[in-house]
Amino acid sequence: MVEIKQIHKRKDLKTFVKFPMKLYKDSPYYVPAMEMDEFNMTNPKKNANYEESEVVYFLAYKNNQVVGRISGIISHAFNLKNKAKYARFSRFDCINDQEVATALLSAVETWAKEKGMTTVHGPLGFNDLEREGLQTEGFEVEGTFLGNYNYPYYQQLVENYGYTPDAKWVEWRIYVPKENNPRVERVAGIVEKRYGFHEKHFRSTKEAIDKYGKEVFELLDECYAKLYGTIPFTEKLVQQTINLFKLVLHKDYLCLIFDKNEKLIGFGIGYPSFATAMRKSKGRLLPFGIFRLLHALKHPKAVELVLIAVDPKYQGMGVTSVIITNMLRRLQKHNIVYADTGLQLEDNLPAIGALDMFERELIRRKVCYKKDI
Repeated sequence: MVEIKQIHKRKDLKTFVKFPMKLYKDSPYYVPAMEMDEFNMTNPKKNANYEESEVVYFLAYKNNQVVGRISGIISHAFNLKNKAKYARFSRFDCINDQEVATALLSAVETWAKEKGMTTVHGPLGFNDLEREGLQTEGFEVEGTFLGNYNYPYYQQLVENYGYTPDAKWVEWRIYVPKENNPRVERVAGIVEKRYGFHEKHFRSTKEAIDKYGKEVFELLDECYAKLYGTIPFTEKLVQQTINLFKLVLHKDYLCLIFDKNEKLIGFGIGYPSFATAMRKSKGRLLPFGIFRLLHALKHPKAVELVLIAVDPKYQGMGVTSVIITNMLRRLQKHNIVYADTGLQLEDNLPAIGALDMFERELIRRKVCYKKDI
């Protein structure tokens, strides 16, 4: 028999955060989230998302053992934006047991109904910069630091309980060429000269973020407004995210493009891949995790391309090619072998088409599921 407990106490939330490491202890592909970040996520005093969200956490027990977890989120900002009554399920992990999965999903649905919601979708986090999507392909590739990874059986467990796909994403691996394609370089050069587009360079990551961090988020809101599941960023959430960026960004993997009037019109943001470092440290910074992270920051073999955005007024004018070309130059300088993209909606053909000029392969597929309740 499965017992579901709604949890509040710090001790139980600690169990909630640590459960995935127990579940995936034998997986060579699972990459844990940073444990400290996950603890902060459960703390309303440290998580600005609580300002516009309601959250609930559940643990599943079987034979007095923790066998699963899930959280429910109601994003009032999302519902207001979309005139909807949606709840999200997030942090869904469990053993390969339909009874456990059903009990966890049912707990979120019951909670959502009590709050007046009519639909549940997920896996989704508080906002678009969190881990999201249930992985359906690419299980024998190491996960990414910012991306969800799950066992193959999750798909069947969720679909068996009546959830159907509502959005589908793809992730690509772009191989860094030894030299840039002359045609791509020529196109980027023409675009820069014709329209006066140019990149600014900075002495440090801090300088770039302090000067233009808020502008980046303003542009991000505008560019991603129509994408699935996105919400506008509050001022407090922007500052919280900027503070996190300062810890993991490197100026060489940050590209800011301006027009001739010095207005920010596009950007690309990448992280040195912390996947292997996080996996070896089991998501913990202490005692040795911090040193692995610093080594990965200074000597990465791969990069995660987290965000690329172009002002809608300038889309179709070659800004994306300028961003990627400039970033590739620096990846080459650091002898980066490949870069993994973040989630791209599989029907977002313009975004995917911008990668056609590079050697790439599809490495993961992920799904957001939906169910009316």
